[in-house]
Amino acid sequence: MQRPSEAVWRKAPGALADKEPAGGGIVDAVYRPDGQTGSLQNVQFRQPPRLPRGSNSRAFEDPMTLEQTFPGLRDAPGGAIISLLDNVFDITGPANELMAAMTRERSALLIEQIAALDPNWKFQSLGFPTTWEGQKNQLNDLRMQRAASFVKMKGEVSPMQVETMRVMQGIADSAYTRAVRLYELGKLKGRLSREEAIGTYVDDAVRTELRMVYRRYSVKQIGSDIRVNRREYDTSKPEMAYRRPDARVGGVAYDVTLSEKTLKTPQIRGFFNADFRPSHVIIIRPRQLGPGSSYIISRSEAGK
Repeated sequence: MQRPSEAVWRKAPGALADKEPAGGGIVDAVYRPDGQTGSLQNVQFRQPPRLPRGSNSRAFEDPMTLEQTFPGLRDAPGGAIISLLDNVFDITGPANELMAAMTRERSALLIEQIAALDPNWKFQSLGFPTTWEGQKNQLNDLRMQRAASFVKMKGEVSPMQVETMRVMQGIADSAYTRAVRLYELGKLKGRLSREEAIGTYVDDAVRTELRMVYRRYSVKQIGSDIRVNRREYDTSKPEMAYRRPDARVGGVAYDVTLSEKTLKTPQIRGFFNADFRPSHVIIIRPRQLGPGSSYIISRSEAGK
């Protein structure tokens, strides 16, 4: 199946349907079936206005594949480790009229994309949010709805792989802040070390909240290979070994951790050896641990 990033541009009023937008780059993508053949059509995309200085424009580029999220991943050799760009999932900038206009514009684009994917979909809203936090939440909600629509209507999991990472990263960051505070107050019970106690708290929070997110967007009903903390067996071994990634979306495994892990880590090797043969393992670490704390590991050439 063609990747969404290679599919089509969004149509603008009066745009020519057979020309690529100025600049030559695909900024957004959405499946737009041809009424006669069911094939994909190229249509021109209308660029949103520029963001003010100091804002994070990457958040408005809306990465829809891991290759867009991790620059250089497509051409990286097997076994490569590529860090997530800092703040790639954030929307930062002054909460002013221009930023409100930008979020309104982006919301409109997402709404049109989802409607093109699923003609029966209806956007439920009481109006455009009046607060900056509400506007950001609406964007993230629409991004997840778009990803769910790709799975439901096209069987395409690439956008869900990105949105799952976005959600897990946000939960991990928030849970880490809570865990540190609780540990300092002596409220994390047990005889674990500081790192073990905080790490366990973050793991549990990510799994619990991710399940809630998937339930809210009916993800479990539309994708059997979208799973949270489930056994992934390696039947090549006589003892039926298995590993439990924190999440799996298609051919990608996700692991939430405080410590750095590589292909030399037995757990990571176990993920790659599982029967579903993941192409990548994404390591999600709280961003409070430092720049580039989260990263992606590609399957080694020897393991392909």
